[in-house]
Amino acid sequence: SSSSNVDITMALNYLVLALAVSFAAAASQCNMGTTSKYPPPSDMDLQWHDINLDLDPKDRWTEVVKPLSKEIHDMVYQVIDLLPEKLREEVLQELDQGADRVLDAFPAPFGDEIRGIANATGIDVAAIILFNIGYELEGGCTSMVVKDDNGLVYHARNLDFGLFLGWDKTNHTWALAEKLRPLLFNARIMKGGQVMYNATYYAGFVGLLSGMKTGGFSITVDTRFDNSYWKGLIDFFKGTDTTGHFVAFTTRQVMEQAANYSAALASLQSYKMVGPSYMILGGVEPTEGAIITRSTNESLHLWTLENDAHNTGFYVIETNYDNWVTPPFFDDRRGPAEDCLKELTPSKVNFESLFNVLSAEPNLNLLTTYTTLMNVKEGRFEAYKQVCKTHPCTPW
Repeated sequence: SSSSNVDITMALNYLVLALAVSFAAAASQCNMGTTSKYPPPSDMDLQWHDINLDLDPKDRWTEVVKPLSKEIHDMVYQVIDLLPEKLREEVLQELDQGADRVLDAFPAPFGDEIRGIANATGIDVAAIILFNIGYELEGGCTSMVVKDDNGLVYHARNLDFGLFLGWDKTNHTWALAEKLRPLLFNARIMKGGQVMYNATYYAGFVGLLSGMKTGGFSITVDTRFDNSYWKGLIDFFKGTDTTGHFVAFTTRQVMEQAANYSAALASLQSYKMVGPSYMILGGVEPTEGAIITRSTNESLHLWTLENDAHNTGFYVIETNYDNWVTPPFFDDRRGPAEDCLKELTPSKVNFESLFNVLSAEPNLNLLTTYTTLMNVKEGRFEAYKQVCKTHPCTPW
């Protein structure tokens, strides 16, 4: 049948990609090179928008999302069309029948913010819900908290998204990653006329994946994979168990409610979650950096700059595998990044050097959509669109 031919073709494409990654992994090392990529060209800059929390939740995102309605629609349905058929039917059926119930089960104000985005864009609310929990289903990443020789703490991350969600064999790109980049922007989250925190966003997404509160703390999220997530997700959508928290909603709540690193660290370890995740936390003091590894009910093997659990001395780092196990050979982004950091040493840690680490393959790959750089103490926040332009580029 034609569908089986498509399946075979896709399988062969993925096999070729896997072989490419295997060869790259065999020579896993720091690939920074000698030419600095910082600052990136101006076409990689992200536009800034103010998001005013004093507005009604249904109106907060309208100014950003309305002009991008078509782009958000195309991106969302790219995800939906590529979900496994049985899963797509089960999830969308639950969402279509019970969208209001699901939105009401989300902590305020997320349900009303999502309703507002659906109204402003004309996109089915079930599709916007799915986008807002999509990073928990499938995302890649590299996050690191690194201190220089003066104890100044930096937090840097790449966000990779879209693995197996549509391979364009003509252009050698992942379709979803290509559709996400035009939706990127930086936000100043405002309340009472003051900036509460800065964050990097995709238009239509209301949770927090990368953000910083000046003088307080910074948070990034990396996807963690285990077998519990689908059950937790479907239970939540069916209303069987709505006590779990979605990671990007949780990180935004903590960013808005916690005053400092220690309060954020305690909160992020205590919530019951819908599924697994990694939450990476940075702060002001030389001891303030953490990799929080979450299952549904507990925090596992906390690694901080203070406990230095892996004897790295000046950094903590997370990709998408538990920090106490060796990453698989076909997806080792941690090893090359650590090699680059060791090459830098604390004396050379700054925005430029960390951007160069994250602009080196395989941490920069065909799924990478942006890099965010944060310094909580100095209140510096920069983010840039990322595109891997080498041929062939590491596929993930």
